[in-house]
Amino acid sequence: MEQKEAKRDFKKNIGILLGVCSIIAFGTFIFYVSDIRCLFKYTIGLPCPGCGLTRAWLSFFRMDLKEALGWHPLFWLVPILLIIGIFWNGRVCKNNTINRWFWIVLVGVIFGVYSIRMATLFPYKEPMDYNKQSILYQWTKP
Repeated sequence: MEQKEAKRDFKKNIGILLGVCSIIAFGTFIFYVSDIRCLFKYTIGLPCPGCGLTRAWLSFFRMDLKEALGWHPLFWLVPILLIIGIFWNGRVCKNNTINRWFWIVLVGVIFGVYSIRMATLFPYKEPMDYNKQSILYQWTKP
């Protein structure tokens, strides 16, 4: 009985993974066709914490790890977080306290890296540059 449930859960999780990948691919296609690229940067002008992930993965697939890490040093976390989120239901262990602290530390690391990137690269070096074509900038410019 457990084996049937495990197979059913595995098929369900594969379906969810394919659905998430399809949504990401479709969203990426729409953004690139419309030349928006990043909704966050398009609306407020500032780069988001994930800014550079797409270019990092493209560099990684070209076998250029140094360039990939330059675009976003945490790009390698994406598949790990997808696996945790989809196959392990967002839990890294059964202990709720450890699980909660894992996610708190992870968010801290992401925003710590974002802060360092903003402090060292903003506003002139891609991908942490400022978008003067953003909606917010256009509304507030003198």
